[in-house]
Amino acid sequence: MKRFLHHPITRSTRRYLRLVVVVCAIALAATVVSLLTIDLGPRLRTLAEEQGSQFIDRTMHIGRLSVHLWRGSFVIEDLVIEGLTPEGQPFLTAERISLSMPWSTLINRRVVFDEIEMTNWKMFTEILEGGRHNFPRFVPEGPQGERTWTVTLQYVRAYRGEFTLEDRGVPWRTVARNLDIIVARPNTEYRGQVKFSDGTVAIQNFVPMRADMTASFKMDGALLTFDQMELITDGARSDVTGTADLGNFPEMTYNIESRVQFPRMREIFFADDAFSLHGEGNFSGTWHLFDGGREMTGTFFAPTLGVNDFRFNDLRGSLYWARDRFEVTSGSASVYSGDGRFSYTMAPLGDPVTPATYTFDAFYEGVDLAGFTAALDVEDLRLTGRVSGHNVLSWPSGRFSELRGFGEARAQPPPGVPVLTRDQSAEQIETSRRKAGLPGPFSDHTWLEPLSVGGDVRYTYDPDWITVEPSRIATTTTLVEFDGRTAWGAQSRMPFHVTSADWQESDRLLSGLLTVFGSPTRAIEVAGHGTFEGVMTGDFARPRVEGRFSGDDIRAWRVNWGHVEAHTVIEGGYANVTEMTIDAPGSRITADGRFSLGYPRQDGGEEIDARVLVTN
Repeated sequence: MKRFLHHPITRSTRRYLRLVVVVCAIALAATVVSLLTIDLGPRLRTLAEEQGSQFIDRTMHIGRLSVHLWRGSFVIEDLVIEGLTPEGQPFLTAERISLSMPWSTLINRRVVFDEIEMTNWKMFTEILEGGRHNFPRFVPEGPQGERTWTVTLQYVRAYRGEFTLEDRGVPWRTVARNLDIIVARPNTEYRGQVKFSDGTVAIQNFVPMRADMTASFKMDGALLTFDQMELITDGARSDVTGTADLGNFPEMTYNIESRVQFPRMREIFFADDAFSLHGEGNFSGTWHLFDGGREMTGTFFAPTLGVNDFRFNDLRGSLYWARDRFEVTSGSASVYSGDGRFSYTMAPLGDPVTPATYTFDAFYEGVDLAGFTAALDVEDLRLTGRVSGHNVLSWPSGRFSELRGFGEARAQPPPGVPVLTRDQSAEQIETSRRKAGLPGPFSDHTWLEPLSVGGDVRYTYDPDWITVEPSRIATTTTLVEFDGRTAWGAQSRMPFHVTSADWQESDRLLSGLLTVFGSPTRAIEVAGHGTFEGVMTGDFARPRVEGRFSGDDIRAWRVNWGHVEAHTVIEGGYANVTEMTIDAPGSRITADGRFSLGYPRQDGGEEIDARVLVTN
């Protein structure tokens, strides 16, 4: 037996069996290790939480920490980085973070993460009033000394994420959903791509905007340089470049080139107002977010801006947006062959006590009245000449109904066209007589061709009243002087004086103005010249006019009545006349009564109810 055990064949067989057993054991161990993921337990998890919290100076929680030994893969589950307070919204929550690290590099004192993946995560960043923020300190402060180990990242991907930036000072809030970030190191520098969809941007109380973005960047430490970014928001498409310094958050600067659609901008920023905007414009500027504030500066241009039926060409200007105000300066536009200048401010912003006031301040010079009144699309009002003026509108944020302001307008007739004054010339009176005697059918249109106009109007307004200072409007045949106030068309009291060299043209003018203010009025057949001193009260749509009439060469019902004096009240489509005297050579008529200003009447009322005394 002893000879058998020591026989060369037996010894060789035993060596091979031991080798097989060792190989099988190694293979089994390798298989177990390659499949085994070890939970590192509460002690190592707590140590990781403490070291991570100390590094970023913010409390960190880890739900589970495990390692896959063979692959060198660490898995962090249910990671939470707290906000500024434990009760506040967390800065970061992540369902799963995996880090792949080959063990072989540790021999050379190199930590190489060849792949890091973070899935199902949310990051919430807030900037409080005064500039304080909740972004952790990811870059250690102070001198780091000589490093004996190096850390390298080869590939990082964070997907199925959501990022929220909320600035409570303005306030404004942006949310990037379906966020996917990839960072790789193909050579000596880090390159990255980022995209999100179905995001939102909400500024103050305005309508939130949808946002989608794709971008590429390079990374040098904590500095991100975006060499390409396409940002699509409601009503705008922007090309962006710039930098973001994550080590000094919120320090970032972006250069922006945008194409803006005005109709959508109106729906977002003036959702409760009924006016319409038309056209597109370009914006070129810089957005700088820094510790304690923000600034946006730039210029804008639009070939055409439409506001309702009005059109403004060559619109341009500069803007500035900071934490405490928004300003448009150096604004200009071509306004119906004239020049316009304007500014717009929103201030103070972010003040918890004082709400922002919006102010629009506009000057205009040489505006063509023919083009402007055509844009009004009012059939019965056509004017010619040029108008210049100044208008200021101011209202609290979100409360346009509390609008207040002031303004003035000065109209000049076309060159060489005189307008009427209180002193009528003999030539003007003779022209009126000739026109009164012209044959032909009468048209009840207010007028058949544009009227040259001159004058000046000064006014102030607030939520309750429009107050008109002594003002005048004059055409070649009519002068109207007026002042007073109106509750935006109601409860009006407007004393006025009219001098007319042609009552027919004056009637057309006044009927046209009443039509513009909501009381459709047709012209009546009348002629002559004279004055009317009176006051208009009540609603502009249903006015009451009372005053003293004096006229010569008065023609009505195809009869020339001569000189007429009367006290009259015009209301409800009637002229209620008292103390009327009609004097022609050698005769007189006196009358009191009620005369319809048009017939037949829609209300079925009578045409005349009068008491008349005829002498000679």
